[in-house]
Amino acid sequence: MRRIAILATLLFSLVAYGTEYVPDSKAFSATSLAVSPDGERLVSGYIDNTIKVWSLLDGRLTHNLTFNSAWVTSVAVSSDGKLGIAGYDDGIIIVWDLLTGKKIKSLSSHTSAVNDLIVTEDGKTLYSCSSDATVKIWSLSSLSFIRTLRGHSGSVHSIIDWPEQNRLYSASKDGTLRIWDTSSGQQVKVIRADIGPLTAVSMDKDRSVLLIGSEAGHLRSYDVKTWSPLKTSRVHNAELTKILVDNGLIYTASSDRTIKSLSFPSFTLVHMITGHNWDVTEIVLSNDGHVLYSSSTDGTLKIWDIEKASPIGTLIGFGDGEYFSYNSNGNWVSSVLATERVTTVEGAKPVEVARELSSLLLQLDKLPKIYTPALLSISIEKDTVDFSVSTPVKKVTVNEEEVEIGEDGEVVFSPDGAGDYMIRAYDDSGSYDERTVTILFEETVMYVVEEIGTYKRGDRVIIDDFREVAFLVNGEWLDRDCFSRVAPDVEPPLITGDKVQKVSIGDTKYLKLSVSDNSTVTLIEIIGPDLAVTPLEVNSVLAEIETEVQGTGEYTVNAYDQDGNKATLTFSLEAEARSFWVSREHESLGFGQEVKVTEEGEDCYFVYGYGWLEKEYLSRRPVSTGDPVISGEPVQHAVSGNERILSFTVSDDVNVKEVVVSGKTYPVNEREKEMHIMVSEYGEHLVIVNDVEGNSARALFTLSAPPENERDGGKIWYWLIPIVIIIPLVLLLTAKSSKKKTRKIRL
Repeated sequence: MRRIAILATLLFSLVAYGTEYVPDSKAFSATSLAVSPDGERLVSGYIDNTIKVWSLLDGRLTHNLTFNSAWVTSVAVSSDGKLGIAGYDDGIIIVWDLLTGKKIKSLSSHTSAVNDLIVTEDGKTLYSCSSDATVKIWSLSSLSFIRTLRGHSGSVHSIIDWPEQNRLYSASKDGTLRIWDTSSGQQVKVIRADIGPLTAVSMDKDRSVLLIGSEAGHLRSYDVKTWSPLKTSRVHNAELTKILVDNGLIYTASSDRTIKSLSFPSFTLVHMITGHNWDVTEIVLSNDGHVLYSSSTDGTLKIWDIEKASPIGTLIGFGDGEYFSYNSNGNWVSSVLATERVTTVEGAKPVEVARELSSLLLQLDKLPKIYTPALLSISIEKDTVDFSVSTPVKKVTVNEEEVEIGEDGEVVFSPDGAGDYMIRAYDDSGSYDERTVTILFEETVMYVVEEIGTYKRGDRVIIDDFREVAFLVNGEWLDRDCFSRVAPDVEPPLITGDKVQKVSIGDTKYLKLSVSDNSTVTLIEIIGPDLAVTPLEVNSVLAEIETEVQGTGEYTVNAYDQDGNKATLTFSLEAEARSFWVSREHESLGFGQEVKVTEEGEDCYFVYGYGWLEKEYLSRRPVSTGDPVISGEPVQHAVSGNERILSFTVSDDVNVKEVVVSGKTYPVNEREKEMHIMVSEYGEHLVIVNDVEGNSARALFTLSAPPENERDGGKIWYWLIPIVIIIPLVLLLTAKSSKKKTRKIRL
């Protein structure tokens, strides 16, 4: 009942974002926030050196405290709700009585800004961390210093404890998470994150998962048992300032002005809460987990309904201690010197139309009003935005185009991408309220499913904005049909089989292979050595292929799956050399000649030592050829007794290999040849002729001695020749001798 009463009061008396007034004075940045354990007080710190304590029962400011001349950088409340604790930019920590607002003690040990304060559940210990790179432990019972934990080399921004295990976890801008034993002050473990400087740390209630946030907006989770990283995602576009885990959700605050609720542990976005105009510095959950409080450098504290992700109210504190609060209907405003601060709008001009009540509450006239944050967001999943208008409103336009109004004043419209939109709400009299809202597009990771521009299928891209038919990717508008939230299957099919396969030349040849895919194989192409393509249609996850091919050589196989992925593998069909016979004479190849074939094409054989030859010229079996032919005189006479020569001619339709005469072999290797063989004796001589095909022929020749008359004539000439030569020589010598004698007589 107490919770219901508090919520009812808030709904009545606190302010909703999207105010219809413009404060005249400056609201200083709120740096920190804390809620008392009983849920009745809200404590906030500001850069004007003040600490403000708010009553959550009626939305009123109960204390406006100034203890130090430095900025307040962190606040906390003791577990019994009696003490308020504040950390300052100069390193001072001040403890005060939360009920009376009186200072109790200053704690000084830090030398730079105190960034975070936590009190243990038993209320005995205070932990603080600072930009001086240290973590300090204090006794809250005696308000005394215990020890310093040193190890970080950069500013320590966030801490969280695990009392049952005597553990403290600190996140630093040096990029490390350090684990400390609080009983001994010793460092237990250092985890070096790879997401940049760390700015926030938190744990789930089961103490099984630890989360850290980074300056760049990354969120990473770790398994506490193994300290292995579980998941990393960039959930914000700027520094992640706070992490809370509760009831299956992660709440994150960021300098990008947003608060997000994410599913735990998947990091899936559940809600994005917008409404702050500047950095969100702190978030705190109510005890029952139904309300979220936030502080911002825009000077406001906001209260949110978690389930609806909508504002319940706003608290604004000013440097002079004034404040005001108002409810989400825009009807009630309470403020000190309220008449100086509160205005409404009539048409497009601000006009004060309020009257002061004795209770300092102002009743505003019922003019058209638009209730919407200045910043709205859309995404791929949620391409509509909504806001509400007051009941007198009869017509609403967005960028001068009329939109439909729901029964309860709810308006939903679909913007054409991110940008600024002018909203106007009109009543019957023509008066209108006018607001400009900025619609932001929540960056979405998508995948290319069809090649476009420089992007290939499977590429991961960030969608920065969208239109009805296009997405904005890196400043370029591209067809949205080419993208999907689901990563496409980019795994190509798997082709397996022996890359070298043995076949027989002249026999039917098959190429054997297997193709598999994690989806469905749709087409297989077989490209032969002659580059001819043979398509095979397949519609299966696994295909065993045994397809007939025409020859040896390299075959390229392409396999395609249903997603268009392609795989390629080359197979080689090889064969041992095989004998063939020439069945038709061709150039230098004779009929019946045996040749060696080493490769086979569709229409040709490759003949070793010759080249490619059409298949019609060769036979796989020996062709029939004739026997060699021997021609010559069966009976021959020697010319003389000294020369016994046997003459004949051999020929063959292929080639004569050799001639054997009386057991002696004479190589030939010609188709036709005249043979003159000298034999040792007269008589019969057997001549055998062999061709290259293995055919042979035989002939019997008889060599006789020369006839008798040829023998006598020879003898006469044997004696006659010397006589003919000697007689002229004798006559010549006689003549010379006679000349000499004659000369002597003359003397």
